[in-house]
Parts: sequence; structure tokens; C-alpha cells
Amino acid sequence: MSVANAPVNIVRGTHAQLILFLVLNMWTSHFGLPVILGIVLLSKRVQRHPTFVNLLLAFIIVGISSSLLVYAGKTTGPEPSSILCLLQASLLYGVPALTSTAALILVFRMFITIRATFYGADDYDRDHVIRLWAMLIAPYVAFFISVLATAIIGAANPGRISRSRRFFYCSVESDSLTNTLTIFSAITLFSTLVLIVWTVVLLFRRWQLSKRGSYLKWTVDLSLPLRIIAFGIYIIAAMSLSLLSIKSPSNPAPDLVIASASTAVVLVFGTQTDILGVLCFWRRPRDKVSETFHVDLNQAFDQLEESRPWASKPLPPKPRPF
Repeated sequence: MSVANAPVNIVRGTHAQLILFLVLNMWTSHFGLPVILGIVLLSKRVQRHPTFVNLLLAFIIVGISSSLLVYAGKTTGPEPSSILCLLQASLLYGVPALTSTAALILVFRMFITIRATFYGADDYDRDHVIRLWAMLIAPYVAFFISVLATAIIGAANPGRISRSRRFFYCSVESDSLTNTLTIFSAITLFSTLVLIVWTVVLLFRRWQLSKRGSYLKWTVDLSLPLRIIAFGIYIIAAMSLSLLSIKSPSNPAPDLVIASASTAVVLVFGTQTDILGVLCFWRRPRDKVSETFHVDLNQAFDQLEESRPWASKPLPPKPRPF
């Protein structure tokens, strides 16, 4: 690539910011998230819905993709090879679709559970197998399409591939590609916001009904749905800032903010009572109640379901991992 045809550097970052970007991506994808994933998959004390596992896997993919230049020793100095640079650019251009879709699906799963419980209905994955598989596959379909489109455009325009343009990682200069990915992610993030607002409305209405005496005393721990809502709002804000950076990209802050999203996953979900109980294995549970009581959303709402005034008799709790 000649100097005249080299892509213009549009992100003005420092070496310290580059180190921060890599640390934010690597400590979570190589340690924090795998630890939480291992606990969820291997511990009998921790149960989570597969959509939550999908979210962890999505951010592990993000961190590994952001670290490819570290593995090759090409974070600074001469430009990486075209093949390596195109590989990283393709993977990272699939990240917005992957993470936004995974977050949307997790929020959607929470929403349908809360809505079903609010109206006194049952909602089990075994009754909606096609829906479950669609939720699990959707993030990877969006990821694969974005990666493939980027790879095709980059291979057809090798002079538009570079690390220097985005400073932190390799990119492909293509307005049509970035605009398409931006529109898709924006629609996905807006859908996530709608579901979050709808969920908050349902929870608020339920709380109001409980205060009016329409329900028994509110005794449910809503830690998990509140954590999901908080994370959903964070990822919407972070990715919106990242998407806006496409139009005003010289500031490195958007890339650093979106790089912190995986840290938010670790802090928001890795500090739940049951996960901390597994991590702190040397500490004995205070009592049997504290050992078994966790923030599983479905179990919590099953307890609330017993207080439905229209039920002929209380329904037994039916645990469903969320």
C-alpha cells in the first residue's frame, strides 16, 4: 500500500489509551467471563437461562477478536499483514450485531417471563422449542452475516484495510458497510430499550397492585431483572456512543467505553449472591435459606404466582432457570 493511498488516521489515541483498551478487553475475555461461564455451566448451585450463557460467549468473542493484534505482536509499529488485519476487522465489524442482538434476546427472555407471570400464565422453554432455538441462534446469525459482508468488501478493496485508521484495531473503510451495520444495531438497541421500558411498566404496575391489596405482600427479590435492566441501559448507552463515533470518530473515548462493556458484564452479573457463594467456597452459608435463596427470576416469580387472587388454589413453585 502506498503512502498516498493509505487510509487517513481518524482516531487520535495515545499509547496509554491503547493499553487501557487492550486490558479492558483481555482481562474479561481471558479471565473474568470464563470464570463466570464455568460457574454457570458446572455449578449445581447456579442456574441461568441459555440466553445468559450466550451473552457471556458473545463478550468473550469480542475480547478475543480485539486481542488478535496482541497475539501477533502487531499492536504498534508497521502495519499488520492484510490477512490478519482483514480477519480482525471482519470479526470486530460483527461485534455490534453480535452484542446488541445477544443483549436484546436476554432482555426479551426476561420480558416474556415477567409478562407471563403478570397475567397469570405459564411460559416454559419446553413449550416453545422453536422460539428458544431462534433466540440462541439469532446473535450468531447476525454476527456471521456482518463478518461475511466485511470480509467480502475488504477482500475486494485491500487498499482500504488498515490498523492506523482506527488506531486501536484494524478496520475497513466503507461508508455503505458502516452505515448498514449502524442502522441494524440502532434498530436492535431501540427494540431493547422498548422492552426494558415495557418491563419496568409491568413491574411498577405489579408493585402498585400489591400496595392496593390486590396482591399479597411483595416479597420477591428482583435482583436479577434489575441487574439485566441496568446492564441493558448501559449497553444501549455504550453502543449508541460507539455508533455515533462513526460520524465523529476522532475521539478515542467511544472505543474505550464500548471496551468497558465486558467489565460491566462481570461486575453486574458476577456479583450475584449465588455466584459469589461459589467463588467464596471457603465460607459456609449462614443458613439453609441463604444457601438456596438466589435471584433466579423464574423461581422468584413462581413464588409470586402463588399469590394470584384469581387462582382457585396456590400453584406449587416450578423452578425454571433464567
